[in-house]
Amino acid sequence: MQKLKGFTLIELLVVVGLFAILSSFALINLLKPQTKVSVDSTTTTLISDIKEQQLKAMAGDTDGTSTSLSHGIYFQSNRYTLFRGTSYQPAENSNFTVNLDTNLTFSSITFPSTQIVFTKRSGDITGFTAGSNSVTIRNVLSGEQKTITINRYGVVTEN
Repeated sequence: MQKLKGFTLIELLVVVGLFAILSSFALINLLKPQTKVSVDSTTTTLISDIKEQQLKAMAGDTDGTSTSLSHGIYFQSNRYTLFRGTSYQPAENSNFTVNLDTNLTFSSITFPSTQIVFTKRSGDITGFTAGSNSVTIRNVLSGEQKTITINRYGVVTEN
């Protein structure tokens, strides 16, 4: 009698199932750092833009106009806009809009009128109100989030 060599169907299914389970664990662990990096890099970019707007206000940057103006940032749920002047004007040509990545959103914006305005020359925040001075960036898929808080002098802290 000849003995057949090979694997049974059950053995093959068990091996394929184990590979599927191990692959799913590996994929989950590879995707989590990407969502964290996405939130971290957006937070870093936003902090840089906040500091840049404050410096423009302090330096009296005219952006091609004849007078120096205040500078600020206007927040919406999926983007923010860098602007000059005492308040955000949507039709202003000099506005610069930064869109957030697809899965990111501002989950909490506590600034009055959803904007920060830096006073020209001093760089202080116009109309600062304690407790109304933060914005939270959140990844809607992973729940990862970071909160940026700004004091009356424009100093940024991260939570």
